[in-house]
Amino acid sequence: MIGITISPLLIVASLLVPLFGGSTVRTTFDGSGTTLRPGRWFCIFCYVGMVSFIVSGLLFVRFAPTGALDIPISRGMRIFSPMLIAPAVVISILGVVNAWRRGGIGYVKLTPAGIDVANIVATKYVEWADIVEIDDSTETKRTRKAIVLRLCDDAEEIIDGADIYVPRGTALYWMVRHYWRHPSDRGELTDSRAVDRLRSEDFDVEVR
Repeated sequence: MIGITISPLLIVASLLVPLFGGSTVRTTFDGSGTTLRPGRWFCIFCYVGMVSFIVSGLLFVRFAPTGALDIPISRGMRIFSPMLIAPAVVISILGVVNAWRRGGIGYVKLTPAGIDVANIVATKYVEWADIVEIDDSTETKRTRKAIVLRLCDDAEEIIDGADIYVPRGTALYWMVRHYWRHPSDRGELTDSRAVDRLRSEDFDVEVR
């Protein structure tokens, strides 16, 4: 019960870290592009929260139906509640395994050809040539600190929670806009120049 209780609290705590400016810039680069990953504390809270839920959820699903857990639930809930928790445990396990294989909770990777946007569920790729506008708000999804990539087919891809990658998220927004507007600078993404530009926030910031 402690595990099931603290799991959502840790997830909430992970969201409060960037909200209070606790994000740290974590970048890597190679010949394919520059990758930004969420701040360390954000990842720690997410991992611990998910692992805590998995362990406690498995124990609950295994022992609750037999009445072996000394918790005040009815006989019907002993059967019904594990059916609700079991799918959430499976999803959490798949999320942790996916994150482990991919090397993190999520990432944003800028390459000379386009952008990879990965979260714990899926990875999406957008080519620079398909982007017609970059905005900071959307009416199609409830989100926060978003970088909205509007595409030529009237669809949109969203980088959600830009502040988990850099403090306040602003620098990442202007970084994406800069390399979209300046194709000649995209070669910087394959070496340290893009990281240096990010840290100094040396971007083409236009007034719209």
